[in-house]
Amino acid sequence: MPSNSPSDQIAKEKNDINLISSNFGVKGWCVIIISFLCIMLDSSLINDSLNVTIPAFAEIKGWDINLLYAFSTITAWIAVAGGVFWGVVSNKINVRFAWAASLFITGVACLFWGNSSSPTIYLVCLAVSSVGGMGFAYIANLNVISNWFPRKKGIAMGWVTIGFPLSAAVTANFVGMMLGTGGLSKVYMFYAIASFVMFAVVALFIRDYPEQMGAYPDNNKKFEAAEAKKELEEGLEYMRTSEWTPGKLLKTGRVWKIAFSLGVMELLSLGIMTNFIPRYMEAGYETPQILAMLGIAGIIAMFGSIGCGLLDATMGPKKAIMITLVIAAISIVLNLIPTDITRYMSLPFLGVMLGGAANYLVSITNTIWGRFDFPMAYKVLKPMVAAIGALGVSVVGIIGNSASYAVAYGVLGVLAVVAVIVVATLDDGLLGRN
Repeated sequence: MPSNSPSDQIAKEKNDINLISSNFGVKGWCVIIISFLCIMLDSSLINDSLNVTIPAFAEIKGWDINLLYAFSTITAWIAVAGGVFWGVVSNKINVRFAWAASLFITGVACLFWGNSSSPTIYLVCLAVSSVGGMGFAYIANLNVISNWFPRKKGIAMGWVTIGFPLSAAVTANFVGMMLGTGGLSKVYMFYAIASFVMFAVVALFIRDYPEQMGAYPDNNKKFEAAEAKKELEEGLEYMRTSEWTPGKLLKTGRVWKIAFSLGVMELLSLGIMTNFIPRYMEAGYETPQILAMLGIAGIIAMFGSIGCGLLDATMGPKKAIMITLVIAAISIVLNLIPTDITRYMSLPFLGVMLGGAANYLVSITNTIWGRFDFPMAYKVLKPMVAAIGALGVSVVGIIGNSASYAVAYGVLGVLAVVAVIVVATLDDGLLGRN
């Protein structure tokens, strides 16, 4: 028989919160906005701006453009190692320090990037910025989001990850304007200043846990301040002796299932978007029409980010991941049908997948390992997911150039279906401590 004791009723009332509500409180919203801006900064600097700046570097400096594109693939793998590094820093010092430090080194790299005198200097600046971005946009940033919103992480991530598609929608035109008025130096000076400003904001205003700022997890004020502080202290003490070490996590089947399925989703996102133009050129479309299609996908992705967050909050991350992967497969199938109607129909499905691609790792990790085992589990999982996702650019590009992009998309469709099956077998019950 269920217990109806007063203590059980109080506990039930404290856990009875609206998981789809965006009532994060003033301090919570500040954390979300800072997180959103950092994600937009990373996406703009490391991904979207390169569509404009790589051709500019090649033309102005006389460098081999294929070499510059190859550098992006190399540094994507270097960033995976950076994820491990920032996880160690977060664990040894604190998450806020890792977040701030990663922004600072990115700003320093940008000071030199625009004036690179050789491809080697360009590579070093890109590598340092990519490692920095792994810290301030993924490892430290999203660790704080999980700490602040352990139960409302789905809807919180829906807001935070709008930064990805918004960057895709505005960066090319914005960077193109700066390039035309001040050259590469002006472009990267802007990114340096933005990084240093965000460094100061994070150092001054971010704390690892809401209790450290007089706020509450999920903005749930049903807890007394003293009670919330005590619960945090007990959780931090538990973390020092938790059984969930990197070694144990790597021996856990759930870790590999999550890494594969969400790695595939990231692979699909990167593979499709970085090869979007050549895929549609192969299909017979002209550049203006292709850019319009990109704009449609980007705009829908902004709404898709919130939609996937709501899906996560209402159905749970496991079902949300499965549904999003099915949507991705539908998008690929529609794209492969050689008619204008089906290819335009594929764009809304693609937009939803793009909007959700970065949403779910925080949520599923928190769901399974809880608030106080999340940091260690996430530090192990994020580099694994990133390593698989980084293959997207080369997998689609190599198959597309050696066979055809239609064949490449067929491979992506098979991967999406396999990932759905893997997620379906995932046990999402709690293992860690909330």
